[in-house]
Amino acid sequence: MNKVECSDNVWKVYERLVEDWRRYDAILWQLPFGTMTAVGVILTLAFHYIPSSEYGVRVALFIALAGFTFVMMHVSYKVRHFQIERAACIEAIECKCAKFTIPYNTKGADKLVLCKEIKNYERGFYEMRSYHLVYAMYVGMIYMLLLFAFIELPHVGLIYAAIYACCTTTVLILIIISIEWLQRWLQPHLRRIRLHWRRRGERG
Repeated sequence: MNKVECSDNVWKVYERLVEDWRRYDAILWQLPFGTMTAVGVILTLAFHYIPSSEYGVRVALFIALAGFTFVMMHVSYKVRHFQIERAACIEAIECKCAKFTIPYNTKGADKLVLCKEIKNYERGFYEMRSYHLVYAMYVGMIYMLLLFAFIELPHVGLIYAAIYACCTTTVLILIIISIEWLQRWLQPHLRRIRLHWRRRGERG
């Protein structure tokens, strides 16, 4: 907050922060709805078109959907993290330059809400953070998908299940290692590109 300088440029940054916050807020609620819709549609098609005797295919599909749901949960967590960061920057500018702050979360709004507007038995429900319920929904979906997979797993056979688990784990480890290696390889190249365009902009 001490580094904030109240000038015309800071309000341009403020507008960008507010727009980012709105975009993140929309994404934060679109992700769980889209994930639940996609998983529901795929499960409906799977139970309708995949024969009940294809246990291996069902197990692979359920585990893949569980992994997809976990990835979406992590993306939601990252989006929420950036939204909180944007809100902190917005409040810093407002406090330093506008001499007042607008609450961007339940805890901040709680100070402005009169006690008579929220009764005692409603207080706990009001103070509950909504995105925590979203995480609970993600965990419930992952649990349901893994439960479906474990129900079908005995029909596949323990040997095939163990082979599948080892292959899946190996592939996941290789994907994680390759992504990390790719990021490390791209970082210096991206820095050179950014430096090149920055110098070109300064010249122009």
